[in-house]
Amino acid sequence: MKPQTYFAGGNTAGGFYTCFEHILPREKRKRMYYLKGGPGVGKSTLMRRVGLAAERAGERVEYFRCSSDPDSLDGVCLPDRGMAMMDGTAPHVYDPAVPGARDTLLSLGDFLDEEALRPHTRSILRIQDAISSCFLRCYRYLAAAEQVYRAAATGAEDLRRVRELAQAWAKEMPLRGGAGVVRYLFASAYTPKGYVEAQAFPEGARRTTVECPFGLHATRLLRAVAEHAAARGLNVVVLLDPLCPGDVVHVSLPEHGLVYSSGQRAQAQEGEWVEASRVFDLETVHKREQGFDRNACELLTQRGVEQLTAAKALHDELEGYYAGNMDFLKWRAMLDRVLEEQGLEEAPDA
Repeated sequence: MKPQTYFAGGNTAGGFYTCFEHILPREKRKRMYYLKGGPGVGKSTLMRRVGLAAERAGERVEYFRCSSDPDSLDGVCLPDRGMAMMDGTAPHVYDPAVPGARDTLLSLGDFLDEEALRPHTRSILRIQDAISSCFLRCYRYLAAAEQVYRAAATGAEDLRRVRELAQAWAKEMPLRGGAGVVRYLFASAYTPKGYVEAQAFPEGARRTTVECPFGLHATRLLRAVAEHAAARGLNVVVLLDPLCPGDVVHVSLPEHGLVYSSGQRAQAQEGEWVEASRVFDLETVHKREQGFDRNACELLTQRGVEQLTAAKALHDELEGYYAGNMDFLKWRAMLDRVLEEQGLEEAPDA
């Protein structure tokens, strides 16, 4: 069973946007672990090892990649168990809501050699300040990109057409009792490696995509689709735009292999395409002007990515101080404790 991957947070035009509450919805939680500790103490590795052990046992696993380092994890979820682990450090600070009874704090920072770190305090603070400056510049570039994107809009969603299409799609969905659970996450993110897409959709999913001209979103349509699906008792994953998180780009029904999206024809997505005219009132715009807006938006997002790359290099430098002063024997004991509690065996190639 191939795991699905998402981003639970994103570097957006409005700054860092968190969906960490949706790694595992509150009503589904039976066991939660919150990991604390500085960079390089092994939070991501611990979560990955637990996820691989669950995969080895044939369980359904969801991984949540980090938008500041897509090779690292912000969380892992075993949805059939109602169990999740998540990074609880800044910029997504989370603490146990039901300590002991359901939630456990795993403080990896307790295994640091503090005496060895103290002489490096000034250097650590300098690097932290430099990282913050990089992120601030990144968010300014992304905010400018959003303004260009909005200015490039060549129409608007027609509410009657939206309502009719959403109702037509809803009739194709399965019908179950009760109300479904809706989660909000990202299927892609701006990262130090550029624009990165996760593996957010089930293999073989049936995908329907609305053609969406540059500058527009089919947000009203996709939100209506999500509402219909939840009303039919289906679990829904609403996937937000990585630049403009107030907008929706995909609605996934992962348990039923259905995905509804908006996109541009150039993206060459598989599946059925719906003409833009079925959703939008479109205006005529000069292609040269539209090309200028697209190029400007791409340039600004690329400048934002460059700042994320610089922040990642500084973060790697910071990790050196912490990883070099970490007692990984105690870290190993903590991993073994979690695996034992969950009745899992570590994958031999982990």
